[in-house]
Amino acid sequence: MSEESARTWLSHHHDIIPALEVNHRRALQTLEDHSRTLRDLADVVVLDPGMSVSLYHELNSNLHSSNRQSVDSVHAALSLLGDSAIADLVMGHRVLDQTHPDALRRQTFHQLMSRSYHLLAQLDSFVGIQGIRAINEIRSAALLHNIGEFCACLFDHDRYQRYQEKFRQTGSDAASARAIYSFDFHELGRVYAEKACLPPLVAETLDENVPAGRKARLIQLAADISHQAEIGWYHPAMMAAEDIFATYLNQSVEGFEKHLHQVAIECARTSPFDDVLPAASRLIMLPDLEHPAKPTPKLEVKANPDAKKFENRIKALLCTHKPTQAQLLDLLLGHLHDDLHLTRIALLLMSRDHSKLGTRADRGFDGHSPIRTLVIDIGKAGLLQSMLNESRALWVEPENYHECEKALPAKFKTALMHESFFLMPIHVAGRPVGMIYADRAFGVNPLDKATYAKFKSGILLTSKVLAYLARSKEKMAANLMVTTADSE
Repeated sequence: MSEESARTWLSHHHDIIPALEVNHRRALQTLEDHSRTLRDLADVVVLDPGMSVSLYHELNSNLHSSNRQSVDSVHAALSLLGDSAIADLVMGHRVLDQTHPDALRRQTFHQLMSRSYHLLAQLDSFVGIQGIRAINEIRSAALLHNIGEFCACLFDHDRYQRYQEKFRQTGSDAASARAIYSFDFHELGRVYAEKACLPPLVAETLDENVPAGRKARLIQLAADISHQAEIGWYHPAMMAAEDIFATYLNQSVEGFEKHLHQVAIECARTSPFDDVLPAASRLIMLPDLEHPAKPTPKLEVKANPDAKKFENRIKALLCTHKPTQAQLLDLLLGHLHDDLHLTRIALLLMSRDHSKLGTRADRGFDGHSPIRTLVIDIGKAGLLQSMLNESRALWVEPENYHECEKALPAKFKTALMHESFFLMPIHVAGRPVGMIYADRAFGVNPLDKATYAKFKSGILLTSKVLAYLARSKEKMAANLMVTTADSE
């Protein structure tokens, strides 16, 4: 339904995306300078979403109609056009200053473009590390990753301002957009990419699931960093994004963080806009929070580089001398946070007398978050109590949140302040011991079916291993009693 809403909205907002004045001027100068090459012009056009979209639409729509393969980069597209067609494309393209005379909308769009240029700068620094040679293709797709948000900002600016206010309150991009527009910007971007005949890589980066391809995944990760930097550099969501990106690139978080800061500073120095606040300014002017002390890992397992899956980590843990339940649960939290890219996870365990449910561990929450001191009476837990008894998982979304809101404990809602999350109890040998909460409150990508399935699978596997550990412990205790009796 959300994507259908995006399609309906776009049918009523079908204006062109104008070119940025600075890029349009540079493109005209390149055309007039006979010493410049087609590659020089492509290097300018690839930095402008308006001219890029017009180019792809003109060329790929014709290629599609004749059942030929579409082009996937600005450089490839320009090489297929004649000189007169290129000149017409550039000279006839409308410019932002002409199409949107109101200064506030132009400034908002400039801020969005500043984020996109920061995305490109971060991406450029890691493409080489991953051994990707299709530089032109990945840069073309990265520039258009925020295409849905470009449209919302330019074509429906009043509502976009309301979205920005909502985002500052909730910290959730997708939920805030859906509350205002009835769809999120990734959904709008996918619809627009189809309509404008944009390269397939653009749509792949906007997929709700984590993509298998390295190019799309790198764009997503760099986009997350650039988006979180619009808020600040030291808040929990940015730290979670840094951890995920560093893990993906097999780098230490500390060194990776310094590199991100250096790239942001260099990007600010070369910014063409004088009416925006670049991401690097928040490193100096707007420190959000001090870095919290990094917790000492409870588990140190030197896994084989190929043993990245959760199952293999559990096998490695079981091969240790005396694995504990705490170590296993810590491994589960790490899997949900680092592998499934869930940004906030809380482990709630039942007290010995099964009268209370309280937080024992978490990932991604602020050090002062009320979730860390949350204690709920089981008798007043409502929906949570029934879930514990029935051993069922739950996926709550903004669209259905009102259906279960009244059944959730007030303390639970106050501590989490979010309307999109996963919940699932942990059972050991058929008895409830606790519950896992997870969301993407600070993530760019919303929750999706694939992640939900992996979330449930990880917890079910953990429950089975917890039962195995419990049986092993009972067996050891029984053997000890037998040995003691024999000695007597």
